[in-house]
This record gives sequence, C-alpha cells and structure tokens, in this order.
Amino acid sequence: MEETSVPEPAAEFRWEVVDLVVFGAFFLATVFLLPLGSFLLLRLFQPKLEITDLSGVQQILIQAVMDFLLVGFILFLIRVLHARPILHTLRLIPNSHVRIGRLIVGGCFLAIMVLFITFFLPMPSDSPIEKLLTTPFSILVFSVFGIAFAPFLEELIFRGFVFTALVDTAGPTTGVLVTATLFAALHAIQLWGNWAAIAVIFLVGLVLTLVRYRTDSVVSSIIMHTAYNAVIFGISGLGALLGHETLTPN
Repeated sequence: MEETSVPEPAAEFRWEVVDLVVFGAFFLATVFLLPLGSFLLLRLFQPKLEITDLSGVQQILIQAVMDFLLVGFILFLIRVLHARPILHTLRLIPNSHVRIGRLIVGGCFLAIMVLFITFFLPMPSDSPIEKLLTTPFSILVFSVFGIAFAPFLEELIFRGFVFTALVDTAGPTTGVLVTATLFAALHAIQLWGNWAAIAVIFLVGLVLTLVRYRTDSVVSSIIMHTAYNAVIFGISGLGALLGHETLTPN
C-alpha cells in the first residue's frame, strides 16, 4: 500500500532587501519630483508663481497626493510583483486580544504627554509648518487630513510596509529604531529647524512602532495614531484659530 504524502505548508512570505531598495528609490523620486511637477503644473495657470509662494492648502494637498502614491506603490509591490494578499501582508488584521478602548486612551495619553513636554521645550516660530498654516482654511484642511487620512496612510507606509520589511531583513530591533527614525525624518521637512519637535516626533514614532510590533497588527497603531492626532489637532488647532499657537504635526 502506497503512503500518501502530506504536502508541506507553504513558506511564510518575507520581504527582501530588494523590495526595500525599490521602494526607497520610488520614495525619493516621489519626494523630489512630485512637488516639482505640481509646481510646474500650477505655474501653467499662474505664470508668475514662485515655489515659495505655494499656499498652505496647496502644500498640504501635495503631501496628501504623495502619501496616496506611496501607498499605491506598496499595493503594487504586494499584488502585482508578489501576488500576495494585501491585508495579511500589511498586517492589516485586528488583534482580537487587544481592546480598542485601550488603544484610544493610549493615543490620547500620548498626545497629552507630547503637548506637556513641548510646553517646556524651545519651539521656534519660523519652521516651514508655521509659515504654511496662516489662514483658518489651511488649518482646517490640515486638521481634516491629519485626523481622517494621515494616520491610516502613514501607518500603512511605515508600520505596514517599512517596519515589516525591516523585521524580515534586519530583525525587530533594527526595524523599530529605523522605522521611528524614518517617521521623524518625513516630518522633519515640515519642522526643519525645530529640532526639539523632531525629537518628540521620533519618540511618538517609537511608541507607535512598538505597539505595532507587540500586537502584530497595524490596525492597533492606526487606532492609536488617529486618537493621538485627534487630540493634537483638536487642542492645537483650536489654539491656532484663536491666534495663540500653531499646530504640532502628526
């Protein structure tokens, strides 16, 4: 009697260094070429427009398009190049053992701690973000994007793809530190010169990455990030509209 062979389970998918390199190249191209392309397009309608004349709303929209392009490229890597399921590959599946309420409370507590810490730190008023949020409409657009879209998009980029790929190629310790560093580096564009705020953003990125790692779910960091941004933009946005202070970036 012939023995029936039992098929071996398929190997778990793991990102490779080449995936990070390809994404890094696309990321750099997007960061440098998208603003330039957007500026040239706008200049067709406003011939005298200078790049320093871009309004806060225009810059926020360019940032939004950039985030959507990066997420779209990640989905392309997953579905087209690797033919993998999106939700599982990005760990976009909730952890049933983690309570949503605790994540929300954790995000709110993190935001309050950040606001408390920044109150005692030197915060120059000449950073790029201070200059682009000069009207109530730009503050409103920035707040809506920061609460409704940015947490989801940024978590897919950093904790969904970048962190997972770094863990697969370099291990969790490197993944946590590098992901938090890259997260702070992206926001450094908005905060250039405000080094204290950039350091605080690094700590926020560190907490979000650790939550993602310990729960093995990017849904957890999305919820916490959203709660964090809601408090930050709710308090800082109100202060900015009243003319007392400007927004702290997410």
